[in-house]
Amino acid sequence: MNTKEGDIFITKLERDFYGAFKIIKKGKSFFSEKDGDLLMIAVLNYIDKEKPKISDKRLNKVLCCDRFFCSNEYCINFFTDNPKYNRLNEYEYLGNNPITSFEKEIEFKLGDGRSGKKGGFPLSGVIEPHIVNNAFLEWRWNNEKEEFQKEVEIQNEKSRIAREEYRKRSMKPKKMLEDNLFWEVINKIDWKKEEDEDRMKPAIEFLSKKKVSEIKQFQESLSYKLYQLDTKEHAKNIGENFYKNEETHFSVDYFLYVRCCVIANGKSVFESALKNPKEMPKNIDFEALLYLAEEAYEKRMNKELEYETGCDYETFSNIKGWK
Repeated sequence: MNTKEGDIFITKLERDFYGAFKIIKKGKSFFSEKDGDLLMIAVLNYIDKEKPKISDKRLNKVLCCDRFFCSNEYCINFFTDNPKYNRLNEYEYLGNNPITSFEKEIEFKLGDGRSGKKGGFPLSGVIEPHIVNNAFLEWRWNNEKEEFQKEVEIQNEKSRIAREEYRKRSMKPKKMLEDNLFWEVINKIDWKKEEDEDRMKPAIEFLSKKKVSEIKQFQESLSYKLYQLDTKEHAKNIGENFYKNEETHFSVDYFLYVRCCVIANGKSVFESALKNPKEMPKNIDFEALLYLAEEAYEKRMNKELEYETGCDYETFSNIKGWK
């Protein structure tokens, strides 16, 4: 269809509400002449159970979002003018309203990359029905905020759990430290000292003099070895606080610290326990090992280590080990 600046379209929202959007500018693509024209489309500040009339004053205002992390963000996006891709013909055409003075002042500018930040607006794909969903969400924010926030929190937690479960099922270590060097670092732990902090100092000092990449590889190796020990059979053989069943309390943190103790005592202890869970140490743990790479990195770089390992060492991460 032949689109013009000022054209307004209607779309159906959730709970039988109606919303509207408007073409406020047309212009050349930011990428190449072959891409053709782009449409700058604004969601309008209209939401009602009735379809809007072209004379409704709410159609003269661009929606401004102010919920959650939004703060006076105008709901404007770029779309292609090519009807093959924008699906504009699937929406009910309401009519044409003159471009307001506010709309004229808006700069035809793409955001940072395609994300729509730093003074510009995002470039989107096809025009989907949810283009105007921000109007419904803004209405909920203003009219049923507490219920809305609770729903979002629940959904975010479900999404977080789903992402974590997916990650656990696809865990694979990244590049690890050469095994002999890993155990050389571990062997620097001074068991003659009484305090864990003092015991760890030689190992931290030794690792801090290695390359930054090797410090991260050490953390990768440590995480993977802890992950390998994260099994039900190993948890059943740690002494008084052993794993019994799903109904009985089991300290996931303590089991992690016990696994640290296995590795801290060297290669032969680790390999024996990995092969035979009954060789796990009883009633003893060593949490301090968890922070070896972090402290070595901070000592070398004077800032915190920010690195995500391929395998999660938290208890129950090794899904196959707990079947």
